[in-house]
Amino acid sequence: MRTRFLALIFSWTGTSVQAQTDSTSRALPLVTIVEAPGPRTGFAVWAADTLPNTGALSLADRLLWEMPIGIRANAPGTLATVSARGAGPSRTAVFWQGLNLQSPMNGVVDVSLIPVWPDDQVEIRYGGQSAAQSSGAMGGALYIRPAAPEHASGWQANAGLGLGSFARSDARISFSHAGARGYAFFRASGARAQNDFPFQNTALIGAPSVWQVNNFGEKLDLQQFNRLVVNEKNTLETAVWYQQAFREIPPAMTEASAETWQRDRALRAVATWTTRTGTRAQWQYRAAWLDEYLAFYRIGDTDTSRSRTLLLGSEYVAAPTAHLSLRANLTGQRQQARADGYSDSTAWFSQIRLAGSMSAEYRLRSLRLHAQLRQEWAEGQGAPFTWTLSGQWAASAGLTLRGQLSRTFNLPTFNDRYWLNLGKPDLQPESGYSADAGFVWKPGTFALEATVFHLLLDDWILWQPGADGLFRPGNLRRVWSRGVEISVQKELNFWRSHWRLNGRYQFVRATNTAVYDAGSGVLHKLLPYTPEHTASAGLSWAHASWSVAYLHQWTGPRFGNADNSQELAGFHTGNLLVQYTAVLGRHRLGLNFRLENCWDAPYQVIAFRPMPGRAWRLGVEWGIRKAHAGQ
Repeated sequence: MRTRFLALIFSWTGTSVQAQTDSTSRALPLVTIVEAPGPRTGFAVWAADTLPNTGALSLADRLLWEMPIGIRANAPGTLATVSARGAGPSRTAVFWQGLNLQSPMNGVVDVSLIPVWPDDQVEIRYGGQSAAQSSGAMGGALYIRPAAPEHASGWQANAGLGLGSFARSDARISFSHAGARGYAFFRASGARAQNDFPFQNTALIGAPSVWQVNNFGEKLDLQQFNRLVVNEKNTLETAVWYQQAFREIPPAMTEASAETWQRDRALRAVATWTTRTGTRAQWQYRAAWLDEYLAFYRIGDTDTSRSRTLLLGSEYVAAPTAHLSLRANLTGQRQQARADGYSDSTAWFSQIRLAGSMSAEYRLRSLRLHAQLRQEWAEGQGAPFTWTLSGQWAASAGLTLRGQLSRTFNLPTFNDRYWLNLGKPDLQPESGYSADAGFVWKPGTFALEATVFHLLLDDWILWQPGADGLFRPGNLRRVWSRGVEISVQKELNFWRSHWRLNGRYQFVRATNTAVYDAGSGVLHKLLPYTPEHTASAGLSWAHASWSVAYLHQWTGPRFGNADNSQELAGFHTGNLLVQYTAVLGRHRLGLNFRLENCWDAPYQVIAFRPMPGRAWRLGVEWGIRKAHAGQ
């Protein structure tokens, strides 16, 4: 009965139909902290495939290779944010171990600071997630689940080093021990680079070739995970992530060089207690703490800011019948922030948020129906009632139809409300609707997936200058994003090798359909840095100890400002990854090579912020494993 119950729970929370077949067919790790995963039934999902790369890399780099979501990167290692379906960074949530990493101060996540290790699961769920995940998940959500130890018993250790272009170096190490009562897992990674690459400065007369300056960066990440099986019914899981980074901020093409830098420090910790109450239900209790600090230096002045979040939650999951699954949870959190730019730089500004949600999923043969309701209360603000209705139907062998309709919202941030002389405490939450309809067709080793989507966002919060030239926030616009996503994949086995070819295309048209500030000149204009067309293609080959992948992505033209008077040219980039792995008894040795921007394409993601040309990285890896006796 317990096996049947767990199968029901995981089929409810973890089943998805998508083109990346080898990612979805792989079971979730046995030991992961259980997050509030949000619905997948009826939603379009992208999951990162395993690539021939054994080093830790930034989430920004990983996403730039295939462009499944909009990436806005200023320069290598500097600020990079994500935007799903044109919703913008503050409306696209990023979750690590079930914790929302969006800053309570500005609502964004710097994905250049998030490390992705081999076998970490990276997944994007498109569409409104507010009913499941609260504020900030309007266009979609990105989920990161760190990999669990590879083996259920014994200890293992891994280490790796890498060197590359522009004085880049990195190192990583991990150690784990697993037994019948659980495991302990520690991993650390560090990287540094000068990033002094050459580029043509097209903003200067004659477009001279120059070298990037003031672009040094280094970061350190320490992560530790534990799982303890207390007894037959109770399990405790913990995760801790400490991070520190120092990054110089390079000048734009139009700026003179100046000493500008940013220092980041963060501590994130979560503990989850799971207890089964019989064979068809369980409770989960979770406590989490997030503490983030930032210092920004420019022209002899250093501005600092810090935010803290305490989260407490409980969740009840049950499968009363073979066809019905239920989930209910209560969550409370206290967010605090302090910044030099606030109306009182010495005071902690705080907000308490309480939320309750309920969901149900019904399964009958080839049909799944999912419904979720959420009501949230935020101190000093109203939060709208939100909901999600979704479903999918296996219409025939290999063909699945799906769709979802959601109510979404996004609360103003601390910066929006409390910035000195500029913030507005009475700002309204952003609200809107998200809808998808699509299908997946998988005859054999071929897969075709298509989705049309609609996203309407009202009371869009925007900082823009007033008559005095100072920027202030306001609920100034209504935005409509609509489009289509298409992906294909084909797998082949010949020449004693495994081949996989995949491609993806996305059309997004995100425009201002209403402007509450007359005369701004942006009505019906496309949103800045939201290209209408993006596409990617990949070819991978694996044979014995060798694996190779080539990834190519294209980003179409987009505009760098709100009135669409500044157009940025589209660009192509290609990336080649090669890996060789040899297993010698208990030891595993590996070599890996990356050639980034193979065709040396000059391009900018953000206007006047050059990206590097052709670059390389060479890495070496070593691992050892010792199983317990009898394994």
